[in-house]
Amino acid sequence: MSTIGFGVWGLGRIGFVHCKHFSNEAEMYELVAGCDTDPSKLDKLRDTYRCAGYNRPEEFLADPGVELAVISTRSTDHTAHALQALAAGKYVLLEKPIAMNSDDIRKLRDADKQYPGKLFFLHNHRFEPAFEHIRRIIASGILGNVEQVKICRHHPFRRRPDWQAILRCGGGQLNNWGSHVIDHALQFIGGPVKDVWSSLKRINAVGDAENHVKVIIAGENGIVVDLEISDAVALPGPYCIVYGNRGSLICPDQKQIHLRYIEQGFEFSKVVASPDSPPLTGGFGDEEKIPWRQETIAVEPAVNMWEHVETAIARHLYRALREGVPFPIANADALEVVRIIGLVKEQNSEFKWSQ
Repeated sequence: MSTIGFGVWGLGRIGFVHCKHFSNEAEMYELVAGCDTDPSKLDKLRDTYRCAGYNRPEEFLADPGVELAVISTRSTDHTAHALQALAAGKYVLLEKPIAMNSDDIRKLRDADKQYPGKLFFLHNHRFEPAFEHIRRIIASGILGNVEQVKICRHHPFRRRPDWQAILRCGGGQLNNWGSHVIDHALQFIGGPVKDVWSSLKRINAVGDAENHVKVIIAGENGIVVDLEISDAVALPGPYCIVYGNRGSLICPDQKQIHLRYIEQGFEFSKVVASPDSPPLTGGFGDEEKIPWRQETIAVEPAVNMWEHVETAIARHLYRALREGVPFPIANADALEVVRIIGLVKEQNSEFKWSQ
């Protein structure tokens, strides 16, 4: 099948990451052009990839070789630039956060209807090996019914000084890692959201954006996900903990998974709670002989997570565009993520959110 000519609009750190990893899939993609207002970044693009570099979006979008526009500009420009690229007839892969407010969400919903099959969202961390492996374990049923999940993205005590620390630029961990972790939370819940509670803080922040995020999301099905994202934790917590009614797992570092679960086929004996005084010893219910299994397994595949998520989304997108295979990041899922982010912003109105 033919390669997809792509261009990257916004040549910051993540923009060059997309240039690199999509270009590495040479049978699928060809980097045709890039667009940025910084001449030095355009020079680097031309020197590295021998492709066109534009400082005017109109020229970039007029390039007939650009079939796919990857939007990786500033967060506050994402929706507007996606709409501009769609209007120019391009396929669009939009970086997170895909929207900054409810008006942006409405515009993207309308665009998805106006340009069917043209708009895709870059939630590449859906393909993290540890996240996918944990979901496979849950789907196997060995943990029973999942009751609660905790996810931590702790970046051990750092003071980030770039635009991601400034609210008017769309910075803050809610927009940044929140987009990925809330997407994970919604996948664990696997159904409609019933309630959201949140608390955001500036702890050791350099700018005015929050750098400590606590969100609890409850699904209508009873599953609760407790997530933390922080630049202010000196001792990071485990990446993920899952509690089921027949077992639990802990993934401390995205490399190993510790499991303790009840052997399949075991059924609990019938026990009736008594209102009488309990015995002086025992009587706590822990005398029952439960056949526990305990093991530690390696996360598979054992690959570089940062490279894997880029390669995975590039390949999935190619199959969607050239082979008609459904893209695994449903647009409704991505729009629900930014809806939840909007609720969290409303609950933390002391922050001057970018509009």
